[in-house]
Amino acid sequence: MNYILKPAHVNGACEDEQIAYVVRRTASDNLHLPRNPTKVSTEGSGSSMHHHTNIILIGMPGAGKSTVGVILAKSLGMQFIDTDILIQERAGKMLQEILDEDGPDAFKRIEEETILSLQPRHAVIATGGSAVCSRNAMAHLKSAGVVVYLEIAYDEMEKRLKNITTRGIVLLPGQSLRGMYDERIPLYEKYADLTVACSDEDLESVVRRVIEAL
Repeated sequence: MNYILKPAHVNGACEDEQIAYVVRRTASDNLHLPRNPTKVSTEGSGSSMHHHTNIILIGMPGAGKSTVGVILAKSLGMQFIDTDILIQERAGKMLQEILDEDGPDAFKRIEEETILSLQPRHAVIATGGSAVCSRNAMAHLKSAGVVVYLEIAYDEMEKRLKNITTRGIVLLPGQSLRGMYDERIPLYEKYADLTVACSDEDLESVVRRVIEAL
C-alpha cells in the first residue's frame, strides 16, 4: 500500500499556509526556473525526468526530506510516500519505540522490508536517514527512479535536530551523532544521482533547486 501524506502529517515542520504558498509559487514558476548551478550537482548522473519516473529523496535526519517531498509532489502532480510512516504502520509502533524495544538491527530489517515492498509509480519517496545502510533497499529504489540527495552540513543538522531521543534516529550502540554523520556521508554520495545543497536554504529554494536539477 502506498501511503499518501497530507500536509498535516509532516511532523510540524511547516504550517499548511507555508506549504500552500510554496506549492503555488513553485508550480507557477517551474517552467521558468532561475539557473543556479553552484548549489546543484548533477555530474555523472546523465538522467532526466521521465513522466513515469519516481523521485527518491535521501539525506541526513533533519535534511527536510518529508517536508520538501510533499511540496515537490504537489508541485509536480505526483503522489508522496513517506517510508518512515510505512515502517510505523508495518511495525504497529512509533519509530523510537522500535529502536528502544527492538534495537537498531531490527529497525533496519523492518526498514529494508518496507522499502522492498514498494512498487511506486510517479511518486516522490522520502526515505529515512538510515535507508542508505541497506544495499538491497537502495538497489530497489535506484531501479525505480532518480535518487536525490538533500545535503546538509553537520552543524546545520545538529541545529535542526531538537528531539534526538524521540525522533527515531538510528544510532549504533555507543555511536555519536557526529559518528553517524561521518559514516553515512559516503553512502549518500554513492547512491545519489543528483545532489542538492540545503544548508541555510529556505524551503522554497530547496524545492526549486530539486526541480531544476531534474
